[in-house]
Formats: sequence, structure tokens, C-alpha cells
Amino acid sequence: MVSPKNAMECFVGAWGFLNATLVDTTTGELLPDWHNPYPSGMSLWTPNGYNALIVTANDTTEPEKRPMELTQPASPSDPDSRWALVGKYSIAGGGPFHLSNVTDGSRKDREGPAGTVTGTFLTATLPSRIGPYTFTFKFYDHCKVWNLRQRVGDDKLRVAWYYKLPDIYNYSQ
Repeated sequence: MVSPKNAMECFVGAWGFLNATLVDTTTGELLPDWHNPYPSGMSLWTPNGYNALIVTANDTTEPEKRPMELTQPASPSDPDSRWALVGKYSIAGGGPFHLSNVTDGSRKDREGPAGTVTGTFLTATLPSRIGPYTFTFKFYDHCKVWNLRQRVGDDKLRVAWYYKLPDIYNYSQ
């Protein structure tokens, strides 16, 4: 194990989704998940140890799950069934995180740091998501891509891939 500094430098910033799947670890079968393999959303990681995540169904591949006519504030005439789609097919949360069991990576195939993230969602759109979480991570392509692996129950594994979004502004200069 090494200092988590390199891994933290890789995490800091904004990340978009490449894809996400749910796997039955007993059979190897891909299972249907609420957001399909190509969710929309992003995650943000700060240098002081916080992260935030938003995931929605994809506007392009699943527009029926994304009612575009709805706005805030909600209109009294908006059907609850349309708002239910927003709630059913989106999740957001945020809170502090910690890196552990960090390794530097093999350097072959441009592999980067790997390890474990533990954290706590202090707030979430789904109340059952408030609380602790744990997943493993591995960076690739000079920290431009990373992979999340998270156990879900006894026999399921969530696998997600993220790509680094470009910095828009650099206020530290």
C-alpha cells in the first residue's frame, strides 16, 4: 500500500458516466438495472474529501423515463405519475469519503492507482441511501478513466465506468 495522494489527485474533479451494469456474481449474467447500461449523470470529487453524485436515466436512450415537460416549481396540474418517473429514475447523494488500501498500479496498459473508497452519504434523494458505502476503484489511461466495483447484496456486483470531464476554470492560479 502507498499514500493515497496520487489516487486523490486522480479523483479530484468532475466525472461523466461511460456505462454501468449490475452482474449476478453466481451466474455471471447481466441484470436489468433502473438506469440501463448507459446512465446520464456525473460525480464530483473535492480535494477536501467530499463527493456528490447524480444519476438519471438517459435522455437519449430512455426519453420515456425523463418527462421533459416538468419544471420547478411543480405546477399543481402536473400529474403525480410524471413526477414519480423523475423520482424512480434518478438518484443523487453526497458526503465525505476516505481512500484506503491504495496501490500505485502496474503501469502497464497505463493503469493507475487502485484501492477502496469508504464514505457516508449525508444527504440523498432516496432516504435509504443515506449512510455508509464502500466500493473498490481502479484508474486507467493516466487517470482519465476509472472503474467502480460495488457489492450489492450477497450475489450482485455493480460495475460502473467514468471518464474525466475537462476542467472549465482553474481558480487556483
